[in-house]
Order: sequence, then C-alpha cells, then structure tokens
Amino acid sequence: MSSSTQSNGTDIYSTTTRLSKAVSATASALISQQDGSDPLLSNSSYKKAMRDALTAKNSLAVIHKHTSPADLSGSRFATSSEYFKNKFTSSKAAYKVLTHIPDDLLNDIPDESASSSASFTLFQGFTAAMPAVDEEVELRKNLDNGNDFLHKLTSSKGEDQNQEEEEQSFKLPKGVTKEKIHDSYSTPRLNSYRDEINKNLDLLEIRKTLAASEIMEIDDKISKLQKLRQLVFKRVAKLEQNELFLESHLEEINDRIQMIKDYNMERPDDNETEKQAGDKDDEIEDSSACETQETDESPLMTKSVYGKLQEKPPMFKKKNPRTRKTTPTLQQYYAPGTEIKTIQAHEESINCFDFDIPFGTMVSASLDNTVRVWDMSRGKCIGMLEGHNAPVKCIQMEDSLVVTGSLDASLKLWDISKMNNDDFEEGPLIYSFESHIEEVTALSYHNYTLVSGSQDRTIRQWDMQTGHCLQTIDVLWAFQQNLTTSVEHSLISDRNTPFIGALQTYDAALATGTSDGVVRLWDLRSGEVVRSLVGHTGPVTCLQFDERHLATGSSDRSIRIWDLRTGGIHDAFAYESPISSLQFDARRIVSSNNESTVKIYDRIEERHSSCGGDDGDDAIINYVRYREGYLVEGRSNGKIGIWAI
Repeated sequence: MSSSTQSNGTDIYSTTTRLSKAVSATASALISQQDGSDPLLSNSSYKKAMRDALTAKNSLAVIHKHTSPADLSGSRFATSSEYFKNKFTSSKAAYKVLTHIPDDLLNDIPDESASSSASFTLFQGFTAAMPAVDEEVELRKNLDNGNDFLHKLTSSKGEDQNQEEEEQSFKLPKGVTKEKIHDSYSTPRLNSYRDEINKNLDLLEIRKTLAASEIMEIDDKISKLQKLRQLVFKRVAKLEQNELFLESHLEEINDRIQMIKDYNMERPDDNETEKQAGDKDDEIEDSSACETQETDESPLMTKSVYGKLQEKPPMFKKKNPRTRKTTPTLQQYYAPGTEIKTIQAHEESINCFDFDIPFGTMVSASLDNTVRVWDMSRGKCIGMLEGHNAPVKCIQMEDSLVVTGSLDASLKLWDISKMNNDDFEEGPLIYSFESHIEEVTALSYHNYTLVSGSQDRTIRQWDMQTGHCLQTIDVLWAFQQNLTTSVEHSLISDRNTPFIGALQTYDAALATGTSDGVVRLWDLRSGEVVRSLVGHTGPVTCLQFDERHLATGSSDRSIRIWDLRTGGIHDAFAYESPISSLQFDARRIVSSNNESTVKIYDRIEERHSSCGGDDGDDAIINYVRYREGYLVEGRSNGKIGIWAI
C-alpha cells in the first residue's frame, strides 16, 4: 500500500470518527432538551465536535430550524454565506438558509383584521403612500413647466382655483356615492359603506403621519443648515474685517506716497543711503584725485537738495476720494430687520453720530459732553476727540476727516488717522473755526468747503484747507431782500427751536431748513435765495437732497419729498410724532420720530415698516443714519444699535 493510499485512508477514518462524535453529541443534546433554549449552542461537547469536524478543507453545512441570523453573526463565520461554503451544500439549501425567517419574527406580524386606528399594517402603509407618490410626480411635472406654474400657485386667484380643484378631487370610496347612502335602508349595506370609509380614513391618517414625519425631517435639515450657515457667515465676517484692516493700511500707504509726490519730499531710506555711500567709497579707492573733490561736493549737494524740502507737510491737505479695492458683501446675507450689535456708547442721550463704511469707524457725540471714536466691527472705543466745551450737536465724517459743531459756538476739524499715533505730536485736531457767536446747530461740507448754521441767524462758509471764513450770510436780511413778510417774527418767537434746523451743501448749491417751516435753496456764489419750498407747518429739523429729489422732515410729523426740477411735491407722508432725523437713498427713507422704533419707507414698493424696539427697550431714538444696507440708531439711554435692513 502506498503512502498516499495510507494518507487518504487515515483522513477518511479521522473524518468519519469526528463526524460520528458530532452526531452522538447532537443526539444526546436533543434527547436531553428540557426548556425552549437552543441546546446545541449551549452544549460544550457539540461545539468541540463541530470545530473538529468543520475544518477549512472539509466542511459540512448543518441546518437547524432554530438557527437565526444573530446566531450566525455571533459564530466563527463572518457572514451567513461563509457558514455553508463547501462543495456538499446545494444552492437550494443555501437559499433556504439565507432566506430563513425565525418564528419569533413571524409571530410579530400584526393581523389586519385586528388592527386598530393606532396600528397599521405594512400593506396599508404601502397603499396609503401611492397617492402621495402620484402627487409628487405631478408636482415635478408642473415645476418643469417653469414660472407659469409658480405664478399660478402663488397668486391669490391661483390659490382660490387650486382650492376649488382640490375640493372637486375629493371622492368617496369606490362603489359608494352620496345618493346611494341617502337612498339605502339596508343596515348591512350601510355598514359596508361605513367600513369602506373607515378604511379610507385609516389611509388618510397614515398619509398625514407620513407628511408630518417629512416636515420634521425637513425642519431638522433646516436647523442643521442654519447652523452651517452661521458658521460660514462668521467666516465671511472675519474675512471682511481682515479686508478692512488691510485696506486701512493700504490707504495710509497711498496717502503717504501722494504726500511725498506733492511736496517733493523724496529721499532714500537709511539702507539705500548706506548702499550709495558704499558705491562712492569704491569709486574713491580707484582715484585719489576724485576723492577730494567728491568729498567736498557731497555735503554741498545734500544741502542744496534737502534744504529746499519741507521737513513737515501742511496741517491739512485735500485727499483724493477714498475707493475700496474690495466690495463688502456681508450685508446681503443678513435677514432684513436683524440686529447686528448694540453698543453702550455713552452715559447720556445720543445727540448725533456718523460713520464712514459698514463695520468701519464711527464717531458719536452725546449730552455727556464727550465725542468718541469707535471700531464698529469690534464695538470698541478706540479714542476720544477732546476740545469742545459743550455738547456737540452735529457731526459729518468722510474718510478720516471729521467736522464737529458744538453748543460752544465753535466747529472743529479732526483727522482721526492721527489719533493715538506717536508720529503725530500735534494730535488729531487740525483747525478750530470760532467766528459764530452762538451755538452751532447744523453743518455740511463737500469738496472741502464747509458751511455751518448757527443760532446767531447766520450761515458761514469756510475754507477747510486754510481755516478761513469765506463769507457770512445774514439769513434775516436775505429773507427781507426776497420780500418774505413776517418771517422775522415767526423765527424769533420760539427760542427753543433751532433757527437753522438742517442744511446740506453740494459745490455752490445749498439747501437750508429753518424754524418757519420753509426750505430754501441758495447759491453760495451770490449768497442769494434761488427758490423757496413752502409746505411744512412746523420747523424743519432734517433734510437731504440728491440730483433729483430733496427729502425734508419737520416737527409737524411729516416727511416731504420735493422734485428739485419743478419745486413741487413728489411724495409726502406723516407719522404720529415729530421727525428728528432722516436719511435716504434710491430705495429707502429711514427716519427717527422720537419713538422707540426707526421708521422705514420703501420708495419702490411704497410700503412702510419699522425696525427696532423688539427687546422691550422703550428708550427714544434721537438720531439715525443709513448706508449700504446698514442702519445705525442712537437712543436717549446712550445706546447705539446696528441693524441690517
């Protein structure tokens, strides 16, 4: 007998022995079974026999009717298919094992006849979902048709039509009609009708539950998207603040380059001077004769060049209009009416403020006799403008230049870029204009020509480059020259109302609003009134104009929009309280009227709305400013709020 034959015989003998042991262990386990547990999996002899019998080379599939997928997953096989991977198992037996469902799972299937309104079968759920699938398909088809379907769906006429169509689509179950119900006197037939309707009600309840679960799922997705949007929004805000930081330094570099060019102050830096000196030393080593000549002439050349240069530039130089390299986009991602930030800016009521760009720099003034400079992005005070002896009533800001008008009868011009900077020993104050003899109530400047109005009933025009007063206009005399009767009495009668409530200048054009309720347009070149706009019945407190329209607010509670081309009224509306300030652009007019909310008028849609007052703060809003989709309001409690509209 060969060795191979002996080996095969030994393998067959050992395999048969192991199999007999496994069969004996299985029989003894089955005979000794007493409870409902699976005896094979708990019998140690059976486990050992099976491990010996089922090797990698020769394995047998053992099918047990109590074997469940959980038993297979907990065994030494990773999957159920590996449990019977051998050449002895047929495909039919493998299919039975893979598709086997335990009896305990089959016992959990609810009986349709015993189902109540609170429990439904899988078949009922499938039947109820089919109409929803059909509706979804129909909706997709309608959406593919374009804007006609959306317009029909959103219009009021379309809503009524859709409701009528839906009511017509409501039907009774098949075989049941309203006439059959009314005409039938058979109890069994009516019971059958009732059962059919109850089935339909069950299906509708299932559909309603499915729709509610979809709503919950959508709400959950919306919540997660909102959180993700907030994270991205903060990232955009941080990027824009970084842009402002870099652009402020870019503006500083551009201003310094322009100053050097304007005043011929070009000179090499220290490292460039040392390099030039080294080059000259190399040339001196080549020629001793030239050494003496160049040594003598070098100081003379230095004196001749730098002696002509000004060591300090003038205190004030007209700057080019500021342009941004990047465009702010954050405002379009705020929801309208969102409060961005609230700053406790002062201890007492806010009088006025102005800011250059959103999230840029703001200057505010209060009855606490302080003028403060703010970093709007951080909500932090970065300095104070000290010099006035009384509260400031009016402010205008453009780039880094700020003009303030105070109750101490003076105006001051500031350059806030020199604030808190050791390189500028003179500080941010450039000029102080002190020709008025009573408090300054209004100011405006354009192209560095400043115009101010005072309680001394004069309008003064100033040259901001030199600080000189160019002309003084006696308002009462000008009125009398234009044959305005009884004006003096009406203006002097109320000393508590500012004589000149508001003014604005643009080149040689000037608009003023006075306490007699008349808005006058002036020509600064002649100092005469060009046109008078009559309509307000109370003192004019604020105004603003552009190339076409002039908007005015008055203590008579009205805002009027004038057409500058014709002098007539373009639009007018009124509120419940006197108007204290306003500002407008091509889209909106924002105003404050001594209430706790800012009034907003949409010029395109001709619609009124309010902003603020949602947090229960009933402090009165004294002043409001609006720029690039951002609204800033100052209150009587010293707070300044920033809003997106």
